[in-house]
Amino acid sequence: MLAALLLLPGRTASSAELIDALWGEEPPSRARSILRTYAWRWRRVLDPEAADGAASEVLVSLAGGYRLALPSFGGGTAGSSRSTTDGSADPAALTLANPASFDGAEAETLPVDAEQAERWAADADKAGAEGRTEQARELLRRAVDLWTGVPLAGVPGPFAERQRRRFAELRLSLLERRIALDVELGRGASCVPELRALSDEFPLRERLYALLMRALSQSGRQADALAAFTAARRLLIGELGVEPGAELRAVHAEVLAGGSLSPSASSRLSRSSRSTTPSGAASQDRITAGQATPDKIPAAPRPAQLPPAEPDFVGRGALVERLGTELSTIEYAAPTVLALAGMGGVGKSTLALHIAHRARPAFPDGQLYADLRGTSASPVPPQAVLEDFLHALGVPAKEIPEGTAARSSLFRTVLDGRRLLIVLDDAANAAQVRPLLPGAAGCAVLVTSRARLVALPKSAQVWLDVFDDEEALGLLGRVAGPERPHAEPEAARLLVDACGRLPLAVRIVAARLAARPAWTVASLAGRLADERSRLRELRIGELAVAPAFEVGYQQLTALQATAFRLLGAVEAVEIGLPAAAAVLALPEADAEAVLESLVDVAMLESPAEHRYRHHSLLRDFAHGAVGDPDRAAAEGFAARSRLLRFLLAGACAAFESAVPGDPIRETLAPQGIGEFAFDSPAAARAWARGEAATAAELTARIATEALSEGPQAARYRELVPAAINLLIAMSPFGPGPWGRRTAIAVQDLARAAERAGDVRGQGRAWFLAGNTALAAGRFDEASQHGRWALELCTLAEDPVIARQVLNDLGVIAHGRGAYDEAAGLFGEAVALARALGHHSGEAGSLLNMAVSRLRAGRAAEVLADCEGMLAAARERGDPASAAQTRFVSGLALAALARPAEAAERFETAATDWSALGALDRAARARFQLAKALHTLGADESARDHAHAALAEFEADGHAADQRAVRALLADLDVARD
Repeated sequence: MLAALLLLPGRTASSAELIDALWGEEPPSRARSILRTYAWRWRRVLDPEAADGAASEVLVSLAGGYRLALPSFGGGTAGSSRSTTDGSADPAALTLANPASFDGAEAETLPVDAEQAERWAADADKAGAEGRTEQARELLRRAVDLWTGVPLAGVPGPFAERQRRRFAELRLSLLERRIALDVELGRGASCVPELRALSDEFPLRERLYALLMRALSQSGRQADALAAFTAARRLLIGELGVEPGAELRAVHAEVLAGGSLSPSASSRLSRSSRSTTPSGAASQDRITAGQATPDKIPAAPRPAQLPPAEPDFVGRGALVERLGTELSTIEYAAPTVLALAGMGGVGKSTLALHIAHRARPAFPDGQLYADLRGTSASPVPPQAVLEDFLHALGVPAKEIPEGTAARSSLFRTVLDGRRLLIVLDDAANAAQVRPLLPGAAGCAVLVTSRARLVALPKSAQVWLDVFDDEEALGLLGRVAGPERPHAEPEAARLLVDACGRLPLAVRIVAARLAARPAWTVASLAGRLADERSRLRELRIGELAVAPAFEVGYQQLTALQATAFRLLGAVEAVEIGLPAAAAVLALPEADAEAVLESLVDVAMLESPAEHRYRHHSLLRDFAHGAVGDPDRAAAEGFAARSRLLRFLLAGACAAFESAVPGDPIRETLAPQGIGEFAFDSPAAARAWARGEAATAAELTARIATEALSEGPQAARYRELVPAAINLLIAMSPFGPGPWGRRTAIAVQDLARAAERAGDVRGQGRAWFLAGNTALAAGRFDEASQHGRWALELCTLAEDPVIARQVLNDLGVIAHGRGAYDEAAGLFGEAVALARALGHHSGEAGSLLNMAVSRLRAGRAAEVLADCEGMLAAARERGDPASAAQTRFVSGLALAALARPAEAAERFETAATDWSALGALDRAARARFQLAKALHTLGADESARDHAHAALAEFEADGHAADQRAVRALLADLDVARD
């Protein structure tokens, strides 16, 4: 944990980043709790004064993470330790880096030796460029001397392992540079033993052989230098199947042509690999592109084109560390190419520059940067980019050929044998990037783009997602000031949620707060609550979210743009392919093609196969993308109407599959609504669960529009009956996590039906309201809505819904302990079901009546009746009723103090319901099974089943059931203690 905080950017990490660093993809179940324990222990070591409860000033807790606040160090000696008040050495003190001192002045010392090594490496670059070769060599020596063994030795975890690899590569790079300067300074003979050992340890690293040959040649040992080349060539061909690279061939040619290397040649070829291709007699290979020869190209400058990184960069710690390691690691087969893709505003460019600046020490020959303007109307052609790059590398204008292919060939030739980092920002496609790729294995390329560059040869492709909560809050605090989110934590979370945790949006609101100290976080969150004006609020100065979306939208085809707008109009949090095809009025195959193309250009997300969604801010943008309010309103109404018909047809089919024997379709769905069929009840329930959120959002929007005073209100009131019927058809599958949203929507639908004079619609809506309240355990509210619904259904002659209302009223009476009243209400429901020919409804109410009789003390009668009902369910092929009957018989057996037999019935019922996909009912059976097992003394098994039931109740939002299971778990805990 301490290593990660010391080495991650800003010494700040979220809990998720630290968990990933410590345990990788398989963290323990109590990872966050363990992390807090580690933090507590480190505080006792690093900041003993905070051990007694005072806030630590060293290891600081942030919103969902930690920051290590190290003191500043202005000098001292290597390994010096912090002193305690009594003058003794503090055993908790960190091992510090050696300070650098020149001309009698002590330089600033960084508190982490890895950072100090990179700082000295950068200072060495500067000193070398200014001709202070001896000082550059000394800086590199000091940097290498910081290694006293294997870095992070004994520290477990994937983060430490990646860092060990990074540090190994950094140390070797620094060694090569120091030795190269030693050779340049004429000390080659003393370097030979060290180079022999290094080339044995790293036999595929060509630069070591080149340095060895230079050192040997400088010592007058030309034959040994040529023998070293022969050995290296044989090894490279045998192991990799490749000839030596340009630098090694150049040194070989120099030795053959002139004996020992001249000081100028040695300097040019060895100084941190900043040379170009060979010169002199060895340079007979012509550059065919433009007929330029290497000897005509002067020693190139070291380009440093990276724009400045964001000083307030936060988050992405694990990704930064992983990509930085991949970028800096030499692959001998090909250059490293990392591609970052993601939607506009997600922070691709910011992340790329941050990683590139951190990786600079690994690329001593410099960095090239180009903004390819891929999202603009006029992307930069690769030919123009190559011209700029070649100029930066010192190629005279007259030597730069015409044509992309010729320039690309010359570019690769100039880069051969060098270590450069190339950052290509905002690429349009792979065709724009491909000519800009080097051929040299020592180079690396970092590319950003909206679309995934699937046709580009690359080492890794990263799809950059929005921030998590902790990262978004971290950026808010970094820009606006940490006191703002700390003072209003809930408002801060609402604010970043309104931004969809999009980094650009979070930066904008943070900048607005910083510019307006009198504003509260809550007031700005309130401004962003209205989706119609949200994008207008996300703007300050030159920063704005909408333009970032607009450039992507303008590049869509007409079909893509229409699909983008229509999916935004239905406002589904997530939508499946069949539903999306209905919205777009396209065959599924055609719909999938256009939706996947939108995913490819980052205008749509696909969280799972055949599932799609907009980012919340992109959905807001889609509402106004067409520019014509009337056209947008018409498109929205048409899209919602098509989606409503599709969902209603599917929900009716799912209802009939899950509740066989009740022909509900003719009651809820109009003729010609469309055919829908499911292979099994489990498939029906899976479909209903998958579309529940879409149904909740759609019906809520229809209710809102129907109650509005706008010009579309009358048209939406025509959709209200179908919206109510959709929710009724979905009701057997539980309220799910959208229960609260649905509860509000059904009351709005009831008022809309009343405004339209639709008595039947009112009755059905109030039935839904009562059913929702009943599922939440609010009996008084459920009873009130149910009585009103029964009166309206009777008035509207709607017996199908009246039967369900009577059944719900019976459940309410049973819950209040009025068992005789409950049995009477269930009896009325049974009579209506028989008259309608609804066999499953009849069986369900009969079983409910049996439970009420059971609670009234008639368990033996109920058990006998269950045997007959079970036989009837089997005869008509009704597995759902059979499972319910077994469940009720289990209750009777439990009441008769026969817990072993009861447990067997409950277990069978749970298994059967699970097979049918009725997971909520299976959870109730598991709860009763847990109670029976507890009675039998099998508490561990009881606890397992109780937890399984609780997980399902939490997923479905059954509050009353959750309370009951938690009470049982509390009893089990007491029994264990």
